[in-house]
Amino acid sequence: MPKIILQIKKQEDKIVKNDEICCYCLSSDLPKAKFDEAIASGKMVLVEGESALEKCKECNLDGVVKEIDVSKPLKAQVKSLREALKKKALGIIIPARRHEAMLAGELEPEFIAFYSNDKNKDDDIISWYNDLFLIPVAWVCDGKNDKEKQDKVDFVMISAENF
Repeated sequence: MPKIILQIKKQEDKIVKNDEICCYCLSSDLPKAKFDEAIASGKMVLVEGESALEKCKECNLDGVVKEIDVSKPLKAQVKSLREALKKKALGIIIPARRHEAMLAGELEPEFIAFYSNDKNKDDDIISWYNDLFLIPVAWVCDGKNDKEKQDKVDFVMISAENF
């Protein structure tokens, strides 16, 4: 069973206490009090969103999760983040496609999270990725119909409303 990265996207989402949760990933537009609540849990706290890097620094969080725009060069997007984060964690979210997976793997983030690109090919991409790369993989899921993928990944990213 993979560990859970719980996405907290709205103010009303709860910081759930559960041993299966290894990390919280909060939206950068949430107030500092929500981040303080997540930090108090003792779990790793990451941030995603438009102002993730600034929020990471402001709240002294563990790192950033960034959805990569695959229409632009991946290396340039990740390089600037990596330099700004220094030793903090970086997770990147990409579509479940081989080309993007290979490029992302070369950038050595702490983890790569896939989201569905083609439900018929997702399982093949995850298996292929696991055979070639050592970087942990996460699956961004909707909480439904993802059981077969969840068994093949290190982490599941799921929103609090679907948890």
